[in-house]
Amino acid sequence: MEKMTTFGSMTDLSAKELAFIFRQGAVLRLPYLESRLLQAKEEVRRFEGKYRMTLDELTSQGLPDNAGYEMHEDFIEWEYWNDVLHKTKLTVRDVKTLLEKAEETVGVR
Repeated sequence: MEKMTTFGSMTDLSAKELAFIFRQGAVLRLPYLESRLLQAKEEVRRFEGKYRMTLDELTSQGLPDNAGYEMHEDFIEWEYWNDVLHKTKLTVRDVKTLLEKAEETVGVR
């Protein structure tokens, strides 16, 4: 909770009140993030099914010389969703960690 304590030094709210606020915000935000994560997983799977390979495999092989406009556009979109997947996965993990620490601070389970 070091970052929350640092943030807490900017306000007169108690650590317990800050923990409640962070917990409430995390509880409200988590469903959106989990939905976004699911959407990103589905989009990445769609491209993997369409091209029968992972993005890493395609990136290491490079686009075929005869790749058309659609494949170039898919590649850009695939990179986007892959990035969303990885960043959102980390954010969900961090929000869940925040929730756990906030619950420890306020004694809520």
